[in-house]
Amino acid sequence: MNRKKRSRLSQVLEEERAFSSASAAELRDEFEAWKKKIRLKETSLPDIHTSALALVREAAFRATGLKAYPCQVEAALALTEPAVSEIATGEGKTLITAIAACVYALDGRGVHVATVNSYLAERDYEFASEIASMLGLTVGFLEKDQAMPDKQAAYLCDITYGTGYDFGFDYLRDQLVLQERARVAATRRLRQAFLKRASGQLPVAQRQGHAYAIVDEIDSVLIDEASSPLVIAQSRAEGSTLRAPYELAHRVAGELEDEEHFRLDYKGQNPVLTQVGKNHINHLPDIPWDTLIRPWHQYVSNALNAIHSFRRDEHYIVQDDKVVIVDEFTGRAHEERSWQAGLHQAVAEKEGIEIPPETETAASITRQRYFRIYDTLCGLTGTAEESIQEFRHFFGLPVRAIAPNKLNRRESLPDRVFQSRDEMLHAVAAEVKERRKTGQPILIGTRTVGISEALAKILFDQKTPHRVLNASQDKEEAEIVAEAGKFASVTVATNMAGRGTHISLSDKVLELGGLHVIGVERSESIRVDRQLIGRAARQGQPGSAQFFLSADDKIIEEFAPKLAKRMQKMDADENGELPRSISDEVKTLQTKVEKIRYHQRMDLEKRDEWLDQTRRNLA
Repeated sequence: MNRKKRSRLSQVLEEERAFSSASAAELRDEFEAWKKKIRLKETSLPDIHTSALALVREAAFRATGLKAYPCQVEAALALTEPAVSEIATGEGKTLITAIAACVYALDGRGVHVATVNSYLAERDYEFASEIASMLGLTVGFLEKDQAMPDKQAAYLCDITYGTGYDFGFDYLRDQLVLQERARVAATRRLRQAFLKRASGQLPVAQRQGHAYAIVDEIDSVLIDEASSPLVIAQSRAEGSTLRAPYELAHRVAGELEDEEHFRLDYKGQNPVLTQVGKNHINHLPDIPWDTLIRPWHQYVSNALNAIHSFRRDEHYIVQDDKVVIVDEFTGRAHEERSWQAGLHQAVAEKEGIEIPPETETAASITRQRYFRIYDTLCGLTGTAEESIQEFRHFFGLPVRAIAPNKLNRRESLPDRVFQSRDEMLHAVAAEVKERRKTGQPILIGTRTVGISEALAKILFDQKTPHRVLNASQDKEEAEIVAEAGKFASVTVATNMAGRGTHISLSDKVLELGGLHVIGVERSESIRVDRQLIGRAARQGQPGSAQFFLSADDKIIEEFAPKLAKRMQKMDADENGELPRSISDEVKTLQTKVEKIRYHQRMDLEKRDEWLDQTRRNLA
């Protein structure tokens, strides 16, 4: 920590001691006086934010009984800098965020606290409300399917909690309303419709301007999910939902010959029609030309993609007879998302379920561009180090690493490497069975829903009690993860499921070595792996972690097929394991892939800016 940081932290701690003797009324009066001075421009937030942090720390202690540790104060200071605060999992980000949000609320222009899921948003909202109440602040929460008056009230609060996509989608909806208002004002075509509304105009949810945003798990929201823009879609014409073209395209795609009619890449995915294939499908009888809304070959290409590139329980699940996209990084199902240009319908046809209406984009924005709208942006995560360059480039944010309150005691065991996924999963199951004999709890993180279910079947066959958490049980997520630290418990989850949920460990479990985390496959992102093993050894507790790899792992198959073939030809030892040197090659591969993904996000940003500028020029 440099001298300036130490000085600011010392100032907060010193001033907090003075506030500790004040009454609750005196604390609130002082806070109100600051608000008034800022509103009258007699002072500014940067001028008083260390004093404000000291006061809010004391208020938080009185409201919750939790005295923020110096490392938590330092993290809150980083947020008000503003910066990305890198603080380890389990160090109390909920309290840190609440303190920083209350400080920013002095400005009176609204603070948005964005989390990765609704459960965490509601949990943190309830926690922050106790602190805010002591200071005369109001706190709102964005609920699912919230009525517009309630949503508007939530946004008018001093602090508003919600998910990142709630804030983004509300912004997009408001933009559509504002565009409609402008069109009506210019043409008066909808005058009569507006006269029927008591307000005289369509309502918007968010207050004018975007002042402050604090993003929890900021790397997940702004980097991992950056490749999935927020999109508001609207239904196309009624004819686009007729099943006939999708049904025929699926049947035709299933009859086409690889290499003759289409070609796959080296992974056996991403089919591309050859000229022979295009000629063949365009001369088929019974093509429903009058129902097509795009060229016929695109229907067939979508059907080929649905068959060869999109796998159930990895890229999507079928829930209530609907195709629901599964997020690659979190394992969570997203009912509000859909693939565009007929691909979603092609996957539904493949599954033999009802074809949903086709949609077209009404409004879209990347998460990166949305959060750059805010005057002040900051956030927290346990894994920001690998993304320092990206945070600086896209958002102008430095990363501040915060030392934990207690030293990390995690034991990181060497990776174990196998020739095939089946061998690897059986080795994981054997390891689980052996460790469970002592009663040590085990949390297993997998890349996909399908892999978690394959492992669960092996555990079931060997009669090992366990619980499975993946996109299919999203509603039970917090409950299952919270119980992952119980004596002799075994929990199988997709890597990011339950992120942010506290895992309690009993004294008995701590004596057994704490929580043991097993990672099944290395992911494309080193950060995601760090987030997974960060579940173990929180807050200075004991814990351990280990990864199991195989030649069938996605990152190896997709980005290093020669390595995959070499692994398959290697001689394994008596335990079926390959040399651990393979692990080093995979870690090098992760760094390479992260650079590829970084440049892809750079390209996405440029494309998004170009589209935005084009829309502005056409408006």
